[in-house]
Amino acid sequence: MGQYHGGLGGWGDSLILSDQSYKEVIARYVARNTQTSGDFGQYVAIGLVNEDREIVAGAVFKCYSNPNILMHIAAEIVTPGFISALMHYAFIQADCKRITGLIHKKNKASRKFAEKLGARLEGTMREAAPNDDVCVYGLMKS
Repeated sequence: MGQYHGGLGGWGDSLILSDQSYKEVIARYVARNTQTSGDFGQYVAIGLVNEDREIVAGAVFKCYSNPNILMHIAAEIVTPGFISALMHYAFIQADCKRITGLIHKKNKASRKFAEKLGARLEGTMREAAPNDDVCVYGLMKS
């Protein structure tokens, strides 16, 4: 893995975007692909782009309250560098001890992805989304 450079930086063969000029574009991508309102309030956004500079993955971090931060993520592809950039932001830059993810219970692919990252199912909020329950996942800093 490469070294994270802040704005437009490289992690191996990935291009990671975290500068202000792409913040709203990344947030819209995440909102559209996670079926959320996109009203994130104060947030930080990190995106992954392909060689044509099209966003193929994005994450929005919000509700920062050290030691916790809430993450929304959407991706067509995921690279180790992108995941490293997300973990670096949450655990190093924001100095959090945990990341919380809220995932619709019916979204089995996202739940499996969270578990592959090491997140644990901590509970289920019944009827917290239209026509679905919401699973609460926690990923702790190791």
